[in-house]
Amino acid sequence: MIEFYNKLIENYYIKKKFIKKKIIDYKSFLLNCEYLINNLNIKFNNLNCFVEIISNQGGIDTHDLNKFFLNFYYKWLLKNKFNVEIINLEQSPYGYKKSLLLINNFFSFFLFKNESGLHRIIRKNPLISSKKIQTSYLNLNIVPKIINNVNFINKNDLIIENYRSKGSGGQHVNTTNSAIRIVHKPTNIVVTSQSERSQMLNKKFAMQTLEYKLLLKNNLFVKENINKFKNNKKYIKTYYFENNEIINHVEKQKINLNDYFNLNIDFIKI
Repeated sequence: MIEFYNKLIENYYIKKKFIKKKIIDYKSFLLNCEYLINNLNIKFNNLNCFVEIISNQGGIDTHDLNKFFLNFYYKWLLKNKFNVEIINLEQSPYGYKKSLLLINNFFSFFLFKNESGLHRIIRKNPLISSKKIQTSYLNLNIVPKIINNVNFINKNDLIIENYRSKGSGGQHVNTTNSAIRIVHKPTNIVVTSQSERSQMLNKKFAMQTLEYKLLLKNNLFVKENINKFKNNKKYIKTYYFENNEIINHVEKQKINLNDYFNLNIDFIKI
């Protein structure tokens, strides 16, 4: 009989602990909902966005890091069921000088805007034999897709040319005129796309890249947003690869680097 009551007491405490955890999880969920609702009406927060990664100081190591960060963001977005496209890559033998993503999801600008600015990376350079520790920098531009400018760009302002792809890319390279070059005559902006086998897809990505560049050029809010951290000479995050640590300077947090890049923790709240 005593054993029976002991078992009842044990089950009671197990259930109490379980319920307490569920209450904490529920409160956390409600706080996140409140956080999102409070930001729904703030200008641009509910929009899709462009994410541009630009190699900054650090030489060829930044090209390798650009590719590394692009793959990280892309995998995280797919894992969390975002609709994402890689629309432009400026390649180098070591990775990318620039890369551009388009995230077509409600509220994506709000979720990503705190990534905008300068990211500092301290690690052993894998591209040199000495594996010397060096500091490299990437700029991230997070730009709201304010309107669908593709539908409003005057086709008479464009010169659209097709040409044969250059560099690696499969059997289609140098066999079909699938690559696209677009010149926007009023601004002299030139964009190209040759990453896809399909000329139609390359044209789509080139037009989206042109839309992004016109947003950067013509929209005052966008200019102020992407220069916000640069003007204050702040870092968004510092990545210490040798110490397995990330410092988030915006949130004032320390993060485990391996967990972060292995997608075991989220870099933004959802």
